[in-house]
Amino acid sequence: MSTKDEYLAKLKTQLDSWQAEVGELEAKASDAMDDLKPEIDEQIANLKVKFAEGEVKFNELADATEEAWEELKVDAEATYNKLVGEFKEDIQEAVVEAQGLFAKIKSLFS
Repeated sequence: MSTKDEYLAKLKTQLDSWQAEVGELEAKASDAMDDLKPEIDEQIANLKVKFAEGEVKFNELADATEEAWEELKVDAEATYNKLVGEFKEDIQEAVVEAQGLFAKIKSLFS
């Protein structure tokens, strides 16, 4: 079992990584063609919701007393694993959809 500080550091690293990925998608969305922008913006909004859920859980854990920490850790671990899975699925879906849309656009010019 990891200590509270080790676990919080692990979660913070993951949250920072997600924030960076959302930032990258936002940068790509700003460069996207007008017809693609709404879809990318929707995907970004979904990712931000998951990021916010992760931040809430992180804050709950950070504020927990040592006694409450062990109880919260079990719930946090389940929530964290669920969010990681969903976040990865959403990122993959965003990439696949973007690739498909760009392939369609490319075919128009071929």
